[in-house]
Amino acid sequence: MDLTTVNLIVVSLAAIGTLFLLISAVGILRLPDVLTRMHAAGIAATLGITCLLLATGLHFFAEGQMLRMIALIVLFFVTAPIATTTMARAAYRTSPSDQFVLSHDDLAALSKTVESEKQDEADPAEQ
Repeated sequence: MDLTTVNLIVVSLAAIGTLFLLISAVGILRLPDVLTRMHAAGIAATLGITCLLLATGLHFFAEGQMLRMIALIVLFFVTAPIATTTMARAAYRTSPSDQFVLSHDDLAALSKTVESEKQDEADPAEQ
């Protein structure tokens, strides 16, 4: 490919990445509760960062930076879902239960099971 085509692709990817990050920022400011804010931050920011890293890798392709950018994208895709899941559980456990309107609540059943097991381990004489 010639230099003009590569530059056009780099600028396009950077603009798309910036647009996704802007959408993510607006979503964080405008959405009503913590779970929907995290969804906006997680999805849009992941796509934005991916586009920006690809643009950087293409721009510095001659210096061998594309492999490094792909490694960063893979690491981001591995760590981002773990971080958002951890934040969602923390928000669920610390927020009042009437704030969330969920049609199916898996964490409530899991939390009750964990609490009952802790009580059983604490007081074995009462059984």
